[in-house]
Amino acid sequence: MKSRRPQARVLWAAAILAALLVVVPACGRRGPPLPPRPILPATVGDFRAEPREAGILLSWTKPRRNNDDSPLTDLQEFRLLRATGPLGEAGVTTSAFTLLATIQAEQPGGADAPGSLYAYRDDAGGQGLPTGVRYRYRVQAVNRQGGVGPLSAEVVVDLIPAPPAPAAVTAAAGDGTVDLAWQASSVADRSGVPFVKGYNVYRGVQPGVYGPRPINAAPIPETRFRDAGVGNDTTYYYIVRSVAGDRPPWRESGDSVQVSVTPQDSIAPAPPAGLVAIPGERDVALTWRVSLEADLLGYLVYRRELPHLVSVRLTDQPIPGTTFADRTARSGATYVYTVTAVDRSARRNESAPSAEVEVSLR
Repeated sequence: MKSRRPQARVLWAAAILAALLVVVPACGRRGPPLPPRPILPATVGDFRAEPREAGILLSWTKPRRNNDDSPLTDLQEFRLLRATGPLGEAGVTTSAFTLLATIQAEQPGGADAPGSLYAYRDDAGGQGLPTGVRYRYRVQAVNRQGGVGPLSAEVVVDLIPAPPAPAAVTAAAGDGTVDLAWQASSVADRSGVPFVKGYNVYRGVQPGVYGPRPINAAPIPETRFRDAGVGNDTTYYYIVRSVAGDRPPWRESGDSVQVSVTPQDSIAPAPPAGLVAIPGERDVALTWRVSLEADLLGYLVYRRELPHLVSVRLTDQPIPGTTFADRTARSGATYVYTVTAVDRSARRNESAPSAEVEVSLR
């Protein structure tokens, strides 16, 4: 009789294979494959809303990444959304926001875009916004494929009447500084005029062109301010605005009168020290110690022949070194020498003369 074991083994293997064919397809998710996650611009950051004159200034920073952290290279536009309600109104739903403006990323008509910072003024086309209203804003970025990024964080402004602008603004130039002063805003007994909390200062290098934010970190409680963030020999333009409100974003007044000023270095170097004169057969050799001024341009050499009282400059331009040979000296004459130091400022500030040295040629 033939053995049936090989046949049984074949049947057993076939049964196992059939079971695997039934089980394996059930291990995965049924249905068609999921579409890839769309690549969208990341959330717009640094979104701000600040009351300005008869409107609200909105500013934000251009996002540089997508939602998958890849570089954002196809930014098309920004969509500004706004919702309004009474002062003190609690939060609203997203559906309460309506489109306020569409700002193109490359050519932002109706908005400013210095670098990666965008700014848009919501003022009803120059007519001014109604006061006594709470304004809410959000913004989102859109790429060239029409992909819309997530909404930004909400910013809120309670728009109250603007305070009066400060008067009599003055500016005094210093060495790398500008001192500003103004008269306090006069608040008359008028209903709805807010209390002035302080002042904001704006600076520009062109007339009438200022950054969207003040140069002071917080409202200035006094009526004076020193700007130490300027360079010499550049003309700066300033305006001052009164500030009202209990907390940021502050309610600002209109612009004060613009003032301009050009800081200059008016401090002369110290006189050179250690002047020595050594007579020769046909000349006089002068040496002195190096001046330690950071903005030193060079030195000027002066000579006075006794008994005359007036010195004559021997060098047309400041010389960089600390030695000089006077080859115009005459035998039998007695001379008095001095040296001055000159800085690099536009004024070319010159020091007082060094100590005199007297020398006679035989």
